[in-house]
Amino acid sequence: MARKCIGWVLVIAGVLVVSYPMLKNIAYDKQQQELLEAFDQLGTMEPTVFEDESKNPTSAEAPTDKKNPSLEGSRGIVSIDKIDLKMLMFDGVTENELGKGAGIMEPHKDFTKHNVGLAGHRAVADGKQFNRLGELEVGDDIQVNTQNEILHYRITDTFVVHKTDVSVLEDQETPQLTLVTCTPLGSWHPPDRLIVQAELQEVEKR
Repeated sequence: MARKCIGWVLVIAGVLVVSYPMLKNIAYDKQQQELLEAFDQLGTMEPTVFEDESKNPTSAEAPTDKKNPSLEGSRGIVSIDKIDLKMLMFDGVTENELGKGAGIMEPHKDFTKHNVGLAGHRAVADGKQFNRLGELEVGDDIQVNTQNEILHYRITDTFVVHKTDVSVLEDQETPQLTLVTCTPLGSWHPPDRLIVQAELQEVEKR
């Protein structure tokens, strides 16, 4: 009986070893498909007017204010002084998240270790959401505030890719922040995405 049990264990272990690469590929393909869908919907959703700032606090402490329903699910704030941008960040890139702020495309990623993608609309209101992303240049600064950390990034590149190119979200040797929005501004169903990439420079603990 013991030999029979050991035999079955070995068989199951063998099946798992053989199946692992296939299962890993399936999971990778699923993740890539989700990213492609996220890229694509940036150009198909109706641009939204950013909500009244009086109802959307944008101070560094905003994500801790659980009394405000608009903050539910928020992970922090992304700020870019050069273009007067200060937006809440939310896990996910559905219409709900992108209607309130920037969406974190792969919520499982760590800002201090990975290449974190932030997707955002270009709103109807002038200067709101990711409207002015095209004004950014190499060397400009980006700041991310979370409950536990203040992360300082410096832009290393800006470029345009086709909406099917999700390779820009792959992890690099150093932690990165990748901002993504549709381009050109004002187009419906645009095939391209504007990419702004920045490298982590410093992390301040709260």
